[in-house]
Amino acid sequence: MTSFQFDIGSRARNAGRFIGRVRNELLRALSERKKDEKLSQQQLAKKLEVHRSLINRQLSGEANLTLRSLADLAWAMDMEISFELKKPVVEAGQNQPVTTSTIGHGQIKYIDGGRRRTSLCQKLVASSLAPGEQRNL
Repeated sequence: MTSFQFDIGSRARNAGRFIGRVRNELLRALSERKKDEKLSQQQLAKKLEVHRSLINRQLSGEANLTLRSLADLAWAMDMEISFELKKPVVEAGQNQPVTTSTIGHGQIKYIDGGRRRTSLCQKLVASSLAPGEQRNL
């Protein structure tokens, strides 16, 4: 049985987390506006002069949420966007390894149902031995 570990990398992980935070904040703000002023997706769409399905797709993640569309949604909700770049804070329990790539971690091991395979290193050592000489590895 062959086994693989999938690693998306820190770049994609950070982008995904950022997009998720933006979308969650947008949904939270819309939820507050719905409670306070009975603002619906239909009313947002009417104010922005777009179809309600576009607003729904943007909020659910099915359509791209560009900076322009984010600014338009904030405007339609009479809200202001604030943006901040800061160094990440590493805390216990984040479940995130320090390195996120297989680059620099050496040769990938092949696991095949328990059969032993000769590694590249073992082959090189064996080829460098004098004829008749044997070394236990």
